[in-house]
Amino acid sequence: MVVNLQEFFDYKNRLMHDLLTNEKIVNLIAPDIEFEDAESLAYKQVYPFEYIPEVIENGYTYVCFDVDIASTYNKTFYEPTLYVWVMVQDSQLRLPTGGVRVDMLCSEICKAINGSRYYSLGELNFDSCRRFSVVTRYTGKALTFRGKDYNRQHDGKKFIPSNRKE
Repeated sequence: MVVNLQEFFDYKNRLMHDLLTNEKIVNLIAPDIEFEDAESLAYKQVYPFEYIPEVIENGYTYVCFDVDIASTYNKTFYEPTLYVWVMVQDSQLRLPTGGVRVDMLCSEICKAINGSRYYSLGELNFDSCRRFSVVTRYTGKALTFRGKDYNRQHDGKKFIPSNRKE
């Protein structure tokens, strides 16, 4: 059996869960909601795909994420790359306790998933954090994490040619 890319689905569901069950992360994304209501942020401020906000006046913070296959090592392994984009409207950048919301949110996301064994074989590894421009009045950073996963899994039902050496 060749790669079925089930990991895209699994990694995204896992990351949505990890973000919305972390009280510090939820509080940085939406300080005005109760933690028990964190699931309401899914597909409103937390997206499992790249999303660019259209309305800049709302003052929301957004976290988006996606998975790519950066490369294949060989027939056995490939390298999934997990991207996380954090976007904060400029009216929300300064934290009440001091510091910058986008930086603190990136830090908390990194703490939550860097080294996790839920995203690939072994540990998920932090690769980079870079600034990016989203739309006017938003500041953004992109986090990149890399892992290693199986390229192929054995399929016992697959036909073996008769001329194959045993």
